[in-house]
Amino acid sequence: MGLADRLNDAPARMTGKPCSVGALLERLDGDEREALEAMLYRLGWSQRRIYDDCIAEGYIIGEQSINRHRSQGCRCFK
Repeated sequence: MGLADRLNDAPARMTGKPCSVGALLERLDGDEREALEAMLYRLGWSQRRIYDDCIAEGYIIGEQSINRHRSQGCRCFK
């Protein structure tokens, strides 16, 4: 099984309240959402740097929620 085959097995979103990172992603749109997604998934930013920059911009997220969300281990995913 290759990585492309695993795309079909992506975790389904849970119903209910998302984690703080998922909630922030739902509230953001446009460039802000794209920037946070890049920080989380494409640019290799550390958990601490993402947390510090979000807090500096007035967004409240849990520091530990960042890596849980990245690994799909939070309540946003089954």
